[in-house]
Amino acid sequence: MQITRSGEYGLRGLVFLAKQPPGKVTLVSEISREQKIPETFLAKIFQRLSKAGLLRSVRGAGGGFSLGKPANEITMREIVEAIEGPIALNRCLLRQGECEEEKVCPLRQVWEEAQQRFVEVLDRTTMEDLAKQRIGNGRKGRR
Repeated sequence: MQITRSGEYGLRGLVFLAKQPPGKVTLVSEISREQKIPETFLAKIFQRLSKAGLLRSVRGAGGGFSLGKPANEITMREIVEAIEGPIALNRCLLRQGECEEEKVCPLRQVWEEAQQRFVEVLDRTTMEDLAKQRIGNGRKGRR
């Protein structure tokens, strides 16, 4: 499984909103400009995230988007699944019976463990966590 550009842009957009004061409504054009994401593409992604309850959409003058719930309650997993659908590292993990070899395949257990660990990381990482991270210039520890 690879996170698509939609997933990446959705995550970046929500991290940007998580850095704003609670309840602040921000225009898609501002987020688009700051995050260097095509505006129309971001607007479509934000529609999906609004339907999932992760964003609140305000129409009209002074309209835009804000987080649909506190940043510490929005996980990376929720965002990824709202945009990408269920997480599955391999088709055999998507639905039982998807693969005719699932009961005898030695790979299935490895896929299950890898997926479980991946999902655990996404579940424990919130927008608040990401908003608080300070990204260095890559020179940490150098002189």
